[in-house]
Amino acid sequence: MVQPDGSIETGGQNLPGNWESARFNLPHQLREAIPRLGEHESVFIMHNDAVVQGLSEAFMKDASTWSIFTIGTGLGSALFSNR
Repeated sequence: MVQPDGSIETGGQNLPGNWESARFNLPHQLREAIPRLGEHESVFIMHNDAVVQGLSEAFMKDASTWSIFTIGTGLGSALFSNR
């Protein structure tokens, strides 16, 4: 269960690190680990994977390519391209 502040209440036991700590914030940790991708500033949104993919398509109209990375009971990713 991911809380609105980015902490994970339960369900992080299969992931490395202390994800269930009250001080752990997934978007913040990802932003620190990957501040930029090439010349672009990184953006991290935490939500349901389907919602994030839908939002990416709505907001990335000016981008030529972008990717989505999901963390749940497994890991997933998608690469999008505007042609």
